[in-house]
Order: sequence, then structure tokens, then C-alpha cells
Amino acid sequence: LKLSLSVCLDLSPCSMSVICENTPELSFPELPELGMEEDCGLKGSPVPPTPSPWGARYSMWSPARRIPSTPSPIYAKSLYPAFAPCWQPMEPPMVPMMAPQHIPFPCWPPAPVEASPELVITALMAEAEALVSIAAEFAACQAAAKPSAAPRPAVLEHVTQVGSGRLVQRAIAGGDSEVVGAVLREASQLARHKHGKDALIAVVERASKDHQKALVDVLRGEWLELAVDVHGCRMVQRLMEVCDDEIRLPVVAELRSHLEYLVNHKYGNHVAHRISEHCGPAALGLLLPEAAASAGDLARHAYGCRVLQHVIERCPAELTKDLVAAILEDQPALACHPFGNYVVQCVVKHGSLEHRWGVAHAVCEHLEEYCDNKFASNVVEAVVRWCSEAADLVIDAAMRSSSSLVGLSSLRYGNFVVQRLLEVRGKQRADLVEALMSGPRL
Repeated sequence: LKLSLSVCLDLSPCSMSVICENTPELSFPELPELGMEEDCGLKGSPVPPTPSPWGARYSMWSPARRIPSTPSPIYAKSLYPAFAPCWQPMEPPMVPMMAPQHIPFPCWPPAPVEASPELVITALMAEAEALVSIAAEFAACQAAAKPSAAPRPAVLEHVTQVGSGRLVQRAIAGGDSEVVGAVLREASQLARHKHGKDALIAVVERASKDHQKALVDVLRGEWLELAVDVHGCRMVQRLMEVCDDEIRLPVVAELRSHLEYLVNHKYGNHVAHRISEHCGPAALGLLLPEAAASAGDLARHAYGCRVLQHVIERCPAELTKDLVAAILEDQPALACHPFGNYVVQCVVKHGSLEHRWGVAHAVCEHLEEYCDNKFASNVVEAVVRWCSEAADLVIDAAMRSSSSLVGLSSLRYGNFVVQRLLEVRGKQRADLVEALMSGPRL
């Protein structure tokens, strides 16, 4: 019946299948199983399993419906698109395997059935009435169908996937509040997931400020755990880089008493570094008490020294006075340390004038020791370069040293200090050159 409808309506069986699938009210009798799916090329095709095009109407053949004795590929393609890839003109054309005995399946070419004109007209009228009824039902179904919103897929099923997770990120970037709400409800689990963290990073980077605040509130009490998590630390780092201090402040307040623990952690040190690098004085001021309490240990740490340098650079001198005081107390040892010397140089470059003079006085007291050390010699050069007020003081100490200026220039690292002293302009430079020329030759 489906094949007859498709022929009369000039539709392909594929089109009829679409109509039938979208019209549940229509029902068709099941065609007998002929076991020819593989032979007719119907396996895996969108066409429902039906007999071959020349044997479907095996009950009655009228001259008007008779298929040509030599079918062409064009005709076959227009009638059965699924056959087009495998149809090749042949003589005789492809004949299906033998059908079950109870079905009078004709051979090729089918022999026309002798029928009176009245019987043919009656059959055609009945078929036309059926077609009109089906068309009316189909039109009614189409008119009654109302466009409904497609059900939203489960967001969390896609967030943790590599490909579909990007669709969720695009929805977040587009301001879809429903998707953002679904992500925030499971933020605790997603933050620790390999791919789920990317959805929270999208919230941090592209969502509104209200959603960012909601994320901070949802994860309140878990920021320390996330800061030392292999996946969660990346989301915390991005939050410190992108958001403003109003969003960062609650997070930094939760982490401030664990600064030394973060610095020594293989993942947490990245979070501490981002805090010191991007946060403003208001947020960094929360870290200063603990930083001052453990200044010596932090300055000797490969990661902690960078944190202290950023804090000294970004905070005003009034806030860092306790921290710098703790550093100056341990300056002789820090100046000779592979990492601590960078912290002392940072004090010389960004500290107040009082702090610079404090470093300069310590350099003059230990000048020979500093000039003979690989790391401390850098501190002496920093004083001469960044603290012009103390350069004259260092030159006087060099000229009054027990090993003389020529002796300092003969040291492995002291010669770099003397070269830096010669770059000083003014009367002190002339005195320095005279001392070098009048000294003993090496």
C-alpha cells in the first residue's frame, strides 16, 4: 500500500516513510516478509523492507501501471533512490530470489492480468478515495502540530565531555542563565574534573559579574582544596587573572592563613604566584601578616621568593614596612642565597628610601664578603644602579677596604662590581679611576 501511494502521489518511498513517521494516526497493514532485503539492497537503507519495484503489485497489473520491460537507471533512481547506487542496466534485469510459495510472485516481465474495465475503474476509485482520506488526515495533523521548544539536553552530561563541553561553554558565553545555573549547582564536582573545570573557567571569563559572585559563594570553604587540586588550581588561577578585587577578595581571605603551605605545594604555588601577580593592594594586604612572619623561609624558597617580590612591587611602602624589616634583619644571609638575593634586590629597587639606605649600610659593612660571592655581588651592583644616593657610600667603602680597590677588581665576581662603580658619574668616579691607576699593578 505504501508503494502504491508513493507511485500515485509521485513520491519516493523515502518521502512516504517520513510522512508515516510524522503521522502516528496513519497505520498500514504489514507486508509479508519476502526475505529479499539483502538481494534488493534494502539492508541499512532508509526504505522500509518491501518487495522489488516490479513485483510489489503482484495482485493486479494494469497497462497504465506496468513497469517497462527494460528499466533505465534514470527511472530506477526516480522511483527507488536507495537502488540507485547499486542499479546497473542488465539483460535480463535483476530478479529477486524466489518468494515463499504462498505468494504468487511474478517473474520478469510480469504478465498482465486480464481484468474488465469496470473492475479497473472500481479499484482505481477505491484507491483514490483512500489517498484523499490519507491526505486529509495528514493535512489535519500538520495543522494541529504546534512548534514546541526542543527539550534541553542534560547539561552535566555534556560538561564532562571534550567535544560537547565546548557547546556548554558557548552557551555560557552567550549568557544562557539556565545553563550557568546548572553548572553552578554542580560546581564543587566540576571544579575537580579534567574537563568540567573548563565550564567553570568559562563562567569566570565570560559570564556576568553576578554569576562570578555566585560561583565564589557556591565554593566558599573549598578554595584551599581547589587551590591544591591538579584541575581546580587552574580555575582558581584564572579567577585571579580575570576578575576584579571585589571577586578575588573572599577567595584571598580564605587562603591568607595558608600562604606558606601554598608556596610549598606543587600546584598551590601557581595560585600563590597569581595572587601576588594580579591582585591589588587591598587583597595583598591580607597576605602581608603571614608573609612577614615567614619572610626568611619564603625568601629562600624557589617559588616563595617570587611571591615576596611581587608583593613588594605592588604594595605601597607603608603596607610592606613590617615585611621589609623582617627581610633586612636577615639580609647578610639572604644576600648570599641563590633565591634570597633577588628579594634583597627587589627591596633596593622598589623599597622606600629608608629601606634602600638600610641595604646600602649592610653592603658597606660586608663589602669584601659580598664582592667575593656570586649572588651577593648582584646585590652590590643593584645598590649602585638603583640607589644613586648610596653609590658614593659604596665607593668610599671600596676605596677604604683592606684589600684595596685593585684587590676587589681581581676577585672573580668583584671585578663586575668595580665595572659597575666606574659607570657612576661625578667626582667620585674620578677618585675611583685615580685609585685604580695609582694602585699596584697585577
